[in-house]
Amino acid sequence: MNLPRLLLQILLPLLVLVGGALLAKSIAGRQQPPAVAADTRLAPLVRTAAVTTTTVRLDVATQGTVEPLRTVDLSSQLAGRIVATSEALRAGGTFAAGDVLVTIDPTDFELAIVQRQAELARAELRLAQERAEAAAALRAWQQLEGERPADALVLRAPQIHDAEAALQAARAQLERSRLDRQRTEIRAPFAGRVQSVAADLGQTVQPGQRLAVLFDGAAVEVRLPIPVADAAFLDLPLGPQPSAGSPVTVQAEFAGGTHTWTGQVVRVESEVDRRTRQLTVVARIDGAAAQGGADRPPLLVGMFVRAVLHGRQRDGVLVIPAQALRAEDTVWTVDDTDRLRRKPVQVLRQEADRVLLASGVLAAERVCLSDLDTITDGMQVRVQAPTADNSAGGR
Repeated sequence: MNLPRLLLQILLPLLVLVGGALLAKSIAGRQQPPAVAADTRLAPLVRTAAVTTTTVRLDVATQGTVEPLRTVDLSSQLAGRIVATSEALRAGGTFAAGDVLVTIDPTDFELAIVQRQAELARAELRLAQERAEAAAALRAWQQLEGERPADALVLRAPQIHDAEAALQAARAQLERSRLDRQRTEIRAPFAGRVQSVAADLGQTVQPGQRLAVLFDGAAVEVRLPIPVADAAFLDLPLGPQPSAGSPVTVQAEFAGGTHTWTGQVVRVESEVDRRTRQLTVVARIDGAAAQGGADRPPLLVGMFVRAVLHGRQRDGVLVIPAQALRAEDTVWTVDDTDRLRRKPVQVLRQEADRVLLASGVLAAERVCLSDLDTITDGMQVRVQAPTADNSAGGR
């Protein structure tokens, strides 16, 4: 056997292993510990605004259409031919209470009065005759029977009673004929305006036939839908006893100008609209205001109007910018350590640039205006220096 060769085969691997171990130890001794880099990320920068308080009147804006206070059909109680009509009996015509609008031919009714007067005279004559015959019969009875009481037939009591009833009937017939004569002049039951006309001069009409449609001019009304929640801001006559409602201002465009009228809520309709879930209040503008004047036109039926229901004044209302309100009526506030805190709030009203709150935050507390991709309760933030645009001041 070749001894040198055998030793080489044994020693060479051992030398390689020993050398590798020595090299590894040398490398490990020179290795430096890993450097830990400091976190240089900054907390998010947010804009804030201070919560302010103010005194506001919680008005409610809405719109509606002008309607008449009442609409009636002018009709005749008699049959006859129309022989005269008022100049006001035209669509849009105005009239006063008691004005004669239509006259029916009175000839037949005047003749009936004469006939009833003759019947009344005959009835009076018959009663006088019966009373005279009763007096004569009483004298004859006393001559024959002395002081013995006479019975009713001798005194002609049934005949006198019948004559008295006939006299009353004749008077009633005469009064009815006179009343029919008065009814030939069909008068306006109130002051107002004519909407439409259904009969005219020379036409023969029947009892109950419509002659015209009249609007009452004493006032006009406007039906105004409002959200049910806004009813809390207004004085509404909801109870069984009449009460004064909130004042109302209505505006309408007419002849190229904007005109304003004032009125008051007089009632609330009996149910909430099933489609819109809104409550309908009715505002009334009285005739003097609705008729207009030299500086404005009358408030005409059918006009579209914008209305403001003037609500109650409320003190100490909390005000924040509109962008501070988050979903589910919450806001994020920034505490004294510049950490975010989530707070639910009670919203009174949302407006274009601000939100009115009843509770949930404190005056002078800072609310976050910035939109953050990720936001958690207690998150550290940096607060941007306030500017004039960040103020939540009331108007």
